[in-house]
Amino acid sequence: MDTSGPNVRLLMRLGYWSVWHGLYAEASVLFEGAQAARPASEVPAVGMAVLALAMNQPASAVKLLRSLAPAGAPRSEMVEAHLGCALCLAGEEAEGRGILNRVAAGAKDPAARQMASTLCSLPTAQLGPSLAKVL
Repeated sequence: MDTSGPNVRLLMRLGYWSVWHGLYAEASVLFEGAQAARPASEVPAVGMAVLALAMNQPASAVKLLRSLAPAGAPRSEMVEAHLGCALCLAGEEAEGRGILNRVAAGAKDPAARQMASTLCSLPTAQLGPSLAKVL
């Protein structure tokens, strides 16, 4: 299998497309393929966390996102933004909002900062994905 950057990015794009269209099993396979191609990257794991959120399993997303860094080690700002959202959806709103506010206020990664800022402006009821129904 060709594991060049463009092909791994294509796997990720197809994985997200599958999530948004309710093709959860397919998304899982695509994200697992990306993880196999890039085992040191957190990006496929973030895709799996988004899949867990889409499947209304925020506790699984929290567990996965927390596992991306050893205890006490920093996570990337993008992982932190996703973790903040997942925590809110898992019922840990105070912790989740704290993370989102921190990332929104001081992230160096502009995409993570924008994501967190946008999520901060939404009530928790609107943080969950509104996706296609699984057939």
